[in-house]
Amino acid sequence: MRQAPTLKPLPQFRRSAWLSGTRAWLIGLGLVAVLLVGLIARDTVFAQPAAVAIRTATAERGTVTSVVSGTGSLLPAGRMNVSFKQTGVLTEVDVKVGDKVTTGQVLARIDSTTQQAALAQAQASLASAQANLQTTQSPLTSAQVAQLQHQVSNAQQSYNDTVASVNATNQADAATVASDQAKVNADCPSGAQCSQEQAQLANDKTKQNADAISGQSRINSAAQQITSARDNLAVQTQVKPNALASGQAQVASAQAQVSAAQVALNQTTLTAPTSGVVISINGVPGETAGGGTAQSPGSLAPQPSSGGTGGASSGFMVIDDTSSFVAVMPFAETDAARLAANQTTAFTFDAIPNLTISGHVLSISPSATVVSNVVDYYVSFVLNRTDPRLREGMTANASVTVAQADNAVRVPNAAVRTTGGTTMVTVLSKGQQVPTEVITGVVGDTYTEIKAGLNDGDTVVLPALRTTTGTGNGSNLVRGGGGFGGGGVIRGGGG
Repeated sequence: MRQAPTLKPLPQFRRSAWLSGTRAWLIGLGLVAVLLVGLIARDTVFAQPAAVAIRTATAERGTVTSVVSGTGSLLPAGRMNVSFKQTGVLTEVDVKVGDKVTTGQVLARIDSTTQQAALAQAQASLASAQANLQTTQSPLTSAQVAQLQHQVSNAQQSYNDTVASVNATNQADAATVASDQAKVNADCPSGAQCSQEQAQLANDKTKQNADAISGQSRINSAAQQITSARDNLAVQTQVKPNALASGQAQVASAQAQVSAAQVALNQTTLTAPTSGVVISINGVPGETAGGGTAQSPGSLAPQPSSGGTGGASSGFMVIDDTSSFVAVMPFAETDAARLAANQTTAFTFDAIPNLTISGHVLSISPSATVVSNVVDYYVSFVLNRTDPRLREGMTANASVTVAQADNAVRVPNAAVRTTGGTTMVTVLSKGQQVPTEVITGVVGDTYTEIKAGLNDGDTVVLPALRTTTGTGNGSNLVRGGGGFGGGGVIRGGGG
């Protein structure tokens, strides 16, 4: 039987005395320090420079728009302050704040006792003046006119009778004288004395003359009576111009008094001058109200007041026409100087996302508002349409187009720089950066119009951007503008 071999123990490793203890820790720390120094040197001393990227853009044709922006609030376009035009004691108020009213609707009334009495008196004066005018125009009744005409007929008949009577008397006297003359001729031949017959003839001739004179007098008197009757008829029935004019003037004056009294009575009832919503009422029944005038916003942009009425003066009642709105907002003096009436405006609203409404500038306040040494001018805008979601007081943001160039050569604003009064761009031509003087036009938020010095399709260099390196904490500058530096990666700019 074979005997198993005997295994010898391995020799024990003996730690060197110089690697033990504190010395081993120091050696480890040294190795770590060497490693860190190597890494830092790799990222700094021995690092290769990154490729320089040149940012460019292409001059292209398009629209350049210059916009001025502002923020304000919406106000109703038809705000009106409504008041009684005369003072009186309120007897009723027929609406309340928040009510919708229509044009002509009764809003309130004041006591009208005095006005009603004045109207009644004026109406009585008018009736009297009209009666007087009627008398002047038709002074006699038909019966009275008939009586005057009868008097004329009677005078004419009396005249005819008188003429006939006088003629008969004259004829009788002539016959008597003729008879007497015949007797004288017969009884008294030539040379004979016939005193009795001659005396009778003389008496009858005297009577004939007297009767003739008396008859003519009677005829003249009868003719005068006809004239008098006719004149009386004419005078009594003829309208006198002066009296007619006076009567007409009295009627006109009385009618004016009635109209004035009626207006005064109507003014004791306050009606809505426009459709809208009642936003304030200053007074209750029993209080004295009135003595004001209805007012509406003028052409100047109203400035906000502490009362929140947008600058509108206070009245007995304020009505807003909410069928349309205006926007009122302040602009800094530099921006206000670029604004003008009818400039196109786009509105957005904080409370209604994605809603944009076009409009235009209505007016610019001629006076400034200075708050904390900041000069602002309030501007009113008209909205071209409304939206049922819009409310008074909502925040409105306006973007006003103050200048616009269409089909213009344009470059990004960053490509343009001004030095010493000279405007320059850097053109990239055949790999070289060439500083070029240009003439600019409209400057927008993104693009600048180039009027001269640059052609459509030219490539311009944009300023460098600062970028952060991937391995260090510092930042490197990516160069590409200002006419310095050479080649590198060229990235095409947007048009």
